[in-house]
Amino acid sequence: MHTSPNDTGLLGRFFDWVKDRVGPDDGLYALTRGDFAMMASDLGICESDLREVLPKTADNAALMDEMMRARGLDPDRVRRMTGGLARELEMTCSRCDSVARCRRALALGTAAVHAHEFCGNAEVFDELRA
Repeated sequence: MHTSPNDTGLLGRFFDWVKDRVGPDDGLYALTRGDFAMMASDLGICESDLREVLPKTADNAALMDEMMRARGLDPDRVRRMTGGLARELEMTCSRCDSVARCRRALALGTAAVHAHEFCGNAEVFDELRA
């Protein structure tokens, strides 16, 4: 699997995977079921999870990184130190229904105080800080 020096999370790894295997004019429609299965395997997640989160991951990885910073965590360090847990955090964030609230709290600087009201990763972030 191709990885960049600064791991950009699930979305970044997805785009790296696609760039390595799909021509610039092919688009995602050129990917077969086998391609999705291989991509999911390379990313360390199941195919159904990949298909579920792809439409939602546009900026969730960036929001998750911002939330980690707001909670006093270094996203790159979390990814290096936790491996599989980081993927679980990304999956939780990719499935989140509170994206607008998260974005608003981050913009207002209140995310650290109010994360437990809407963030599915808040408790894990607490444990990582401890």
